[in-house]
Amino acid sequence: MRLLASLALFFGALCACASEPAAPAPSDTADAGDEPLDCPPALASPKPRTGATPKGPLDDVLHVNQLQAKATHNSYHLRPQGGVVDWRYSHAPLTTQLQDQGVRGVELDLRFDETCGRFQVFHLPLLDPNTTCKVFTDCLAAIRTWSDAHPAHHVLFIHIEPKDGYEPATGEARFAALEREVLSVFPRELVVTPDEVKGSAPTLRHAVTTKGWPTLGQTRGRVLFYIDRSDAWRDAYAHGRKDLDGRLMFTDADEADPFAAVLVRNGALSDKDTISALVKKGFIVRTFADKSVEGALANDRSQIAPALESGAQIVSTDFPAKVPETEYFFAIPGGSPSRCNPVTAPADCTSAAVESGI
Repeated sequence: MRLLASLALFFGALCACASEPAAPAPSDTADAGDEPLDCPPALASPKPRTGATPKGPLDDVLHVNQLQAKATHNSYHLRPQGGVVDWRYSHAPLTTQLQDQGVRGVELDLRFDETCGRFQVFHLPLLDPNTTCKVFTDCLAAIRTWSDAHPAHHVLFIHIEPKDGYEPATGEARFAALEREVLSVFPRELVVTPDEVKGSAPTLRHAVTTKGWPTLGQTRGRVLFYIDRSDAWRDAYAHGRKDLDGRLMFTDADEADPFAAVLVRNGALSDKDTISALVKKGFIVRTFADKSVEGALANDRSQIAPALESGAQIVSTDFPAKVPETEYFFAIPGGSPSRCNPVTAPADCTSAAVESGI
């Protein structure tokens, strides 16, 4: 997202930054992303979830797009030694984010490891490689373990950013490998899919802008994946920019695309009105609460209010909790941990009805 600007700053300030001490990292972290990866065990079939899913008082009334939740950007990230300003943050392990920081959306950057034939999770080799969960399925397993222990949570949004380029010769095989890894941890019934949301509608876009999204009751205790790519990778995954039929994940889109449902619109400060218009039409939107890491370290909160007021359902931050070097952090006001969407929620909605008691 911020990669080009970060790299320019990095190479301009490499000598000055190289001796800077890194912030303390959580103790239960994985090895750096540029170190050799021990190939993980073979994929296995996931265990089904047992027991009834608790229900909220408005679960048959409120819909997924009528909430607003806190998410984290590069949710696996650990601050590297030195590096540019935009890399100066560390996240707690995923389970800590979910349990203690009110996070209900995570972002994972994926790179395919040719040796193991599996996906790794980290930002940049050599320059910014540190991660709390190096293997994609390990990241997912942590989320699944927490979800099974807290099945009353509203749907968890899992933002996937594939970092590899798209190659037509291997594209479908990579798509299949990615979905296979997801389904080795989460059985399909725990994943909210494009086919489920589309139903009998002619297109996914038509479904979300007319009949709307499933209810909280239909999606409680489950996960929803969406891809953050807007290039040939996305176009191929969407069958030539036509649909997501049979696919496991949603993907970023232009508003008019027939497969448009979950949209990534990061500039809340400049695009607040555009985001609000998309939300009113029925789309789920992800945006940023932070203007930048540099701004957050300077306690610049100018993007928080626009992000919240826009009605974007997924509001992402690098700072879900206070860190020693800044007073800046982001939380959903009045959330428990999420709240009713300020643009789309009905008058009788309460934060406790969205999620409570975890």
